[in-house]
Amino acid sequence: MTLLLLCLLVSLSAAFQFQIHSQRSRRLERTRHTTTPLFAFNEYGTENIRNILKQYGFAGRLVTLNHDDLSERPLPAELYDKGTWKLCLIKGLKLPSSSKADVVKPPLLQVLVMDDNGLFAENKVVDIGQCTFIWSDFNKSFHISTTDELVKTLQSKYSEAFQSLQSNILTTEDAMQNLYNGRIANRSRPPAKHHRYAPLTKKQIPKIAAKFPQFNHLEELLRNLVKVGEDRSSRMVDSVLAMDYLYTDFCREGDDESLVRRVIAATVLTEDATSGGRFKRRSCQFVECSSIIADGICKSTTLVNGGWIALDPSVRAGTEGRKFAAATKQPKDANTSSPVLTAADERIAHRLECLAMGDVWKNDKSENDDEEKSLELDVREALSSMALPLTADGATRALVQLGRWSQNDVENKNKKAKVIEPWSAEVIDAARKLVSFREIRQVEIASAKKKSKGKPSLIDGRVDLSSLPCVCVDAKRATFRDDSIGIRLRSSTGRKVTPASKWEILIHIADVSNIYYDGNEAQFKLLREAAERRGQSRYDLPFGPLHLLPPKALSALALSTDDNSANECVTVWAYIDERDGRLIEAGLERTIIGSPKALSFDDATNLLEIDSQNVPKSLTNTRAIITVAERNLSLWSQRRTERSETAQKREKRLATKEFISQELRAAGNVARDDGVGGSFQRSRGHRLVDSSLDLYAVAITSLMKQKKKPVPRAAGSGVDRGGRLGTAPLRRYIDGMCQKQAIAVLCGHGKPLSLDECKEASKLASRASDTVANLRSTKKRDGSTNNKQRGALHKVARHISSTGARKLKAVSSGHNNEVVILGTGAVARCRGVKGTLKGGEKLLIEVITIDPEKGLLDVRLTS
Repeated sequence: MTLLLLCLLVSLSAAFQFQIHSQRSRRLERTRHTTTPLFAFNEYGTENIRNILKQYGFAGRLVTLNHDDLSERPLPAELYDKGTWKLCLIKGLKLPSSSKADVVKPPLLQVLVMDDNGLFAENKVVDIGQCTFIWSDFNKSFHISTTDELVKTLQSKYSEAFQSLQSNILTTEDAMQNLYNGRIANRSRPPAKHHRYAPLTKKQIPKIAAKFPQFNHLEELLRNLVKVGEDRSSRMVDSVLAMDYLYTDFCREGDDESLVRRVIAATVLTEDATSGGRFKRRSCQFVECSSIIADGICKSTTLVNGGWIALDPSVRAGTEGRKFAAATKQPKDANTSSPVLTAADERIAHRLECLAMGDVWKNDKSENDDEEKSLELDVREALSSMALPLTADGATRALVQLGRWSQNDVENKNKKAKVIEPWSAEVIDAARKLVSFREIRQVEIASAKKKSKGKPSLIDGRVDLSSLPCVCVDAKRATFRDDSIGIRLRSSTGRKVTPASKWEILIHIADVSNIYYDGNEAQFKLLREAAERRGQSRYDLPFGPLHLLPPKALSALALSTDDNSANECVTVWAYIDERDGRLIEAGLERTIIGSPKALSFDDATNLLEIDSQNVPKSLTNTRAIITVAERNLSLWSQRRTERSETAQKREKRLATKEFISQELRAAGNVARDDGVGGSFQRSRGHRLVDSSLDLYAVAITSLMKQKKKPVPRAAGSGVDRGGRLGTAPLRRYIDGMCQKQAIAVLCGHGKPLSLDECKEASKLASRASDTVANLRSTKKRDGSTNNKQRGALHKVARHISSTGARKLKAVSSGHNNEVVILGTGAVARCRGVKGTLKGGEKLLIEVITIDPEKGLLDVRLTS
């Protein structure tokens, strides 16, 4: 009995102990779920996870956030919210609600978000995935003591960055493309021998993740990291890295300027990902976090910092090509001639236009590749998606389908033929309206002149200079002339100018304000938009030029050399001191001139050099005009070169360009006179026009500066580069906008552009220029270009064969590592040269390999 009672007591005790143990276990389990839902210890520990990431080269991208630190001093970050980026301040960490014990969930971020007005006004709780890039270095770089000071500083610099974006010219296309190229190049770069990190491979990932079973997100995290690469060869970019590409000048870390630039870089990256197609957003990624403090607050968390990932070229090209093809199927906007395209679409459209004009692109070194394979991937994908052949005809049909080009029926010898024009039907119709407008204008001017009975007068606010002869000097192939030179005696003008200048120099530029003037907004809006979209004319295409505007419009706006025609111009008058070349005074007027005498550069040069007794009577006045103009302009140009460092640098660049052109002509290049295809020259005729247009630009710049008004400029045409402005309105959109601003400010015709409007015009022009500059094109004109190089290579081969000397004299062309071998015109790229060789530099090179038939020439620099 006693034994039975003892056994019963032992059983009850065991049951009681079991119950207590079970209750304790349940309490512990509940506690574990409520206090550490994000983390479970194992024998490896969380510190080892960070060590694993550091071991494989991800140390530079690890960011640890501490709640206590954030509450005292919030950390700036880039937040993706409602389709765009916003600046925010991370204030703390919060645990999410969790219902499963075995699910590791990242914490939430407590942030203060900046609104559209640039004010930190909204408190939010967001996912880590919404955070694009954390400015983890901010507290070390910027020593700001209080949160209020931090908020005020960021709001101020954000506003400054926004204003800077509105007013400054940022050639982002080149910068972003260079950034993209650098990241893609890193993708396949093998680790250096001194690299202390072993690359992480896909095969290692499951084994590593198996050591951390509680962290079920670890395998996915590692696979994402493998896709973008470790620190040294990462395809990731961020606003800090983008700053180095957008700005080439030095800016010390921690300066207010660097903060402004970082905001600008973040904006540019976001816009490029949307329209450029190069980068894709990659958010911050969760690694681990510690247990809670209280009230659902997380003590700390570790993240892999995010940014933007450079897409594979094939992925990017395929996406952009398909998007472009889809755009051609969209209904057209009621107010435009073609669908609204993104920047990436516009780039493809431009490439298609050049392809339709006979241009092709080479992406590899093979000369014998199929031409279809030499097309850029996005162009190929666009044409394939539209079920069109990868040819010039396919590109033409794509542009017609897009509405960018038009197909019209034209009667020729009683037969109808299909004619393709590289403008939309609406733009062609607008060009016809401009022709009619100009014809009516000619009648009005002729009528006004009759009423004045040949006396000097003002016609609609224009000074009538039609009685003064003038001369137009241009290339032999010129179709549309836009500048002319004239003179008149100072005594006939009534201007009170020092007697040191006997002659007034007149520089006339064709007036294109008909399509830019606000009063003609409705009538010629499509022409202005067409000029804005194309940006500039191209004359280096195999099938002919691709003009800024339809030829009918250009012909109506250009200077007419027909007898009794009246040309509307914008004229700079200038007085040059004939003793020392000083510019005494200058002004701008809207004028009417008569029919200029048309001369080629060779004609003008010969006329200047011929003896006066041998000049035909019909050219006596013409010679007098260009002789007086040359004498005065030469004095001014010489003085400017002596006194201006900018002019000296430009003169050196032109001299180098002329020397290289002479060497290329020695190889059998066609002796053109318009600068195309290595035909750059500086004869007396060329110098006359060059100095006159320089004077025009200098005068406009000075007059606008006196009025303290902005001027639209293309990138690279600034005063520091000796760039021109307003001198070629028939070829460049930006020159038309410059002319519009000049006559509004200096002549009171129209409403002046604001600073923002000038900068917007400049950015549009830069974008179009970047599109052209980034084309890697090789023109095939019945093999003529290749034949010229082969002929030059045969000269080099014969020289080596006869002399045995493989070391030859050469000169740098100023384009990367390109050189021209003297006396032959053969062009080659030097091996082992980093960066760009100084233009015009005399070099000694050694021929390594030469094969004239295959067009191969390998050279290297020699001491």
